[in-house]
Amino acid sequence: MPAYVSMTFEYSRLELDYDNMKELLAYIKHAGLEFKGGVNGSEGQTIEEILDYNQKKLEANFVLGSDEDRANDYKQMLFGYEGFSEIRGYISNNYPADREYSFTLLFPEEEVLAEHGAYKTEAVAKMKNIASLLWILPKTRTVQTELETSDGILTEQEIKDGAAPSVCPLAIVSEKQFGHMDNSAYTDDHVYAGGVLIMPKDIKLV
Repeated sequence: MPAYVSMTFEYSRLELDYDNMKELLAYIKHAGLEFKGGVNGSEGQTIEEILDYNQKKLEANFVLGSDEDRANDYKQMLFGYEGFSEIRGYISNNYPADREYSFTLLFPEEEVLAEHGAYKTEAVAKMKNIASLLWILPKTRTVQTELETSDGILTEQEIKDGAAPSVCPLAIVSEKQFGHMDNSAYTDDHVYAGGVLIMPKDIKLV
């Protein structure tokens, strides 16, 4: 797979119940992501079948072992969205920390980044729309983005404790959390469901 820019939606396992993946599916459709198929062994399956499989894995608190075949892991999905060549989606359990799970979308880096550290304006606009619509899912704690070379997203608690979220090129936090942050380095846009979409003030868009 080529280099990517990731967008990760963070959730608490304390809110895990029997229909989390059904809820996620409803918001995937609401955001306009078009399911194209499964990946790595789930080809030919419907998105409902893939998410039902992932729901059972989450309920079992499954984490792939270091020496375990990847065929046993959570199943991945491919999506289409307004000109992106592909967007890959997957579930991670106990990430970014214990008792958390996440849903991550991977965007081809060459379709998001331009030269000299700049971002493509049209691609960022599309990512903002996806993030804002998936944020509405009531269980979402944060939305963070990172480059493939980044160190990973932060936990909600780390952000509450004063750490800066991963914003490459954007993040969404709650209005309450935004009010407690040092937000001087960000532009802010209040979005649906009490969220604030932030971007670095010094971001370069072309």
